[in-house]
Amino acid sequence: MHSEWNFHAGHPENGSWPDRYRGSSIRRVDVFREVVASLCAQPGRTILALFGTVLGVAAFVAVTGIVQTATGQISDGFSQLEATTVRVTDQEPKLAGDASLGFPIDTAERLCNLNGVSDATLMWVVDDEAHPLSIATDPYTEASMLPGYSVIAADNHIAGFADHGMTAGSALDAFQVDTGIRVAMLGSQTAKRLGITDLAVPRTIYLGGESFSVIGIMSPSSRIPQLDTSVVIPDTVALGWLGAPTQRNPARAVASTETGAASLIARQAPYALRADAPERALADAPQDWSKATRGVRKSMTGLVAGLAGLSLLIGCVSIAGATMASVTERIPEFGLRRSLGARTTDIAIQIITETAVIGIIGGLLGGNIGLVIIVVVSISQSWTAVVDPLLLLLGPVIGVISGVAAGICPAVRASRISPIGALQHG
Repeated sequence: MHSEWNFHAGHPENGSWPDRYRGSSIRRVDVFREVVASLCAQPGRTILALFGTVLGVAAFVAVTGIVQTATGQISDGFSQLEATTVRVTDQEPKLAGDASLGFPIDTAERLCNLNGVSDATLMWVVDDEAHPLSIATDPYTEASMLPGYSVIAADNHIAGFADHGMTAGSALDAFQVDTGIRVAMLGSQTAKRLGITDLAVPRTIYLGGESFSVIGIMSPSSRIPQLDTSVVIPDTVALGWLGAPTQRNPARAVASTETGAASLIARQAPYALRADAPERALADAPQDWSKATRGVRKSMTGLVAGLAGLSLLIGCVSIAGATMASVTERIPEFGLRRSLGARTTDIAIQIITETAVIGIIGGLLGGNIGLVIIVVVSISQSWTAVVDPLLLLLGPVIGVISGVAAGICPAVRASRISPIGALQHG
């Protein structure tokens, strides 16, 4: 005689089937309702469990996004500046009494005649050991050297290398250079240090006791950063007053090229400047920054992996701790559910669903907070924010994984609660 099946319960009517084979009278929608009710019943503990996940995911998204943004800025700087800048230096050792410049005085014009060169200049830093020049705005006070500041001799093309041209006054012109008029342009930091903010009133500075009329203030320069902390005088004035550049600070030509033309210009420049001795002019070809950027990206990948792991750990610890405490308080509840027909898997699924919901909410909140941090940092640094869309999706994914992983131990503990044990605990 065969046993009659209870299809609703999924086991023989005599109840001989083990618990793991029994069907459940609890629907999945009921489980979800209980999850929502449980989370809302203890908002303080839910917020505490969320905190760790939000913090971990926000840190992961923010740091990863900031690194990606900074890497993008570095790549842009390499491609736009270094890859289009060629520097040519005089390499021939000078003998005592050698008064040669090393380059023709029309160096800038020769380089600009090369196809692909947009601007060029001839310049050198005045040797502060051979010519220690003090800088002052008042001839009646004791002048002194400004530490970190320098005097640069250059042609009338030098102002073209300021990022935004002149912030005040005018640039050197060909007439001033050709006639050797004692005028000077100030870098942005030099002008600030000397207290010269505008040139509405004519200003004069004194270099080594010699007066120079200030004609302009240059904006910062990305290609020649030294211009920001310098006083620029005409190269013809420097040659007549101080002599030729020294071996310690030789003359150099700087050329701004079109994208992709820098390597060719680096090969042509020595012949254009010193056809008689091209080996004397050493041209620095732009470096291949692609390898460097690949290294940055590789390091960033390791950083992202480490941050993801740390975020998972923080989320797991916070959720697991709060959930384990919740399970301890709800032992009578779980015992009652077991006595009403809930299976061990039903209890486990409820706990894991609770932790997964906490994880996904924490992941969403943390991802949005991280995005706000990226935008704020980018705006403060005048960067263009670079955020991989997948990064925003990783926040909820990390939250869910953290929640599920954190819920395993509490779920196992809750599922092992028996009705009798629950009544004894109560």
